[in-house]
Amino acid sequence: MKKLSHREILKIKPSVAAVKRKRRNPIYIILDNVRSMYNVGAVFRTSDAVLVKKIYLCGITSYPPRKEISKTALGA
Repeated sequence: MKKLSHREILKIKPSVAAVKRKRRNPIYIILDNVRSMYNVGAVFRTSDAVLVKKIYLCGITSYPPRKEISKTALGA
């Protein structure tokens, strides 16, 4: 398997408009008292990959924008 360059990745990466047009799966995630900001970021990133419809943050759960969440979520 060949390692792709940054330019090659940008060629195959879908646009923001194309991602917004995709149909979301009817999956709802509830995060209640998740104290680790890195875990919250990981859930955002994973949810973005599987096209989750909504994420609810409850209790003592960190919420964006936070540096640690953004770092883990990678812009998801």
